[in-house]
Amino acid sequence: MKKSKIFLSAIALIASTMFISSCGGDNDSPPPPPPVPSKIKKISMKYTDNKIESWEFIYDANKRVTSISNIYDGGTPEAITYDYSVAGKLTINKNGTKTVYILDTNGRVVKELWNAAGTEWEAYEYDADGIMKKVEEYYGGKTYLKYNMTIASKNVTNRLRYNDDAGSTLREDRVFTYTVADNLSNIPQIYAVDSEWKNIGGLFGKQNQKLALTYTRKITSNPTSNFNGTFAYTFDTKNRVATQTKNGVGSAGPFSESWTYTYYED
Repeated sequence: MKKSKIFLSAIALIASTMFISSCGGDNDSPPPPPPVPSKIKKISMKYTDNKIESWEFIYDANKRVTSISNIYDGGTPEAITYDYSVAGKLTINKNGTKTVYILDTNGRVVKELWNAAGTEWEAYEYDADGIMKKVEEYYGGKTYLKYNMTIASKNVTNRLRYNDDAGSTLREDRVFTYTVADNLSNIPQIYAVDSEWKNIGGLFGKQNQKLALTYTRKITSNPTSNFNGTFAYTFDTKNRVATQTKNGVGSAGPFSESWTYTYYED
């Protein structure tokens, strides 16, 4: 797949196009094509230790993920299968371990059940635009607030993480900024559901409207910490994200992670 030249971030691409378009005259260049909203076919992630993990997605006619081929570090492919046969429920089978999810009328997950009786779970709430705004856990007879999201202009600006004390103590405020480039293929970047593959296909709502530019972690117990990350992108000939790179500093020191994406062309 032909890829565009690497830019420091998507905002540089769009900003330069806006500058050229505003100049007028005979040397005007046409703007780049708008991004194409395409289903993600494959994600390959390169971790900080240079090991690579990939997920290749199969969808049904309703654009729901039905199976995934997962390969870690060149090993044997592992099948992850999705079963929608029971109305209002989804069962995911990963390497023989089955997890049951409760779906709302829009096909989004509202609960992940942690036991067969359904008495312990993680629950998800969405705003009017379909973006996840809250995550709670229920176990031991108590409800624990895990995440609250502040959302503005269809983008999560703050991901608030709470300690396991019924939501009374804020652990971390992760603050995001965004480019002006659209995230039409719903690439996950917030990770309130900490998975590279579960978020694909809209099961956990819509992702941010724009592509992320930076984030800063404000740790309650360590207010002088400077944990952060910066995103950079390349684009294919249809102006879809071809690669994403995230560089930053975490609690274990500097890190670099990268992703490549391919898409279905239907």
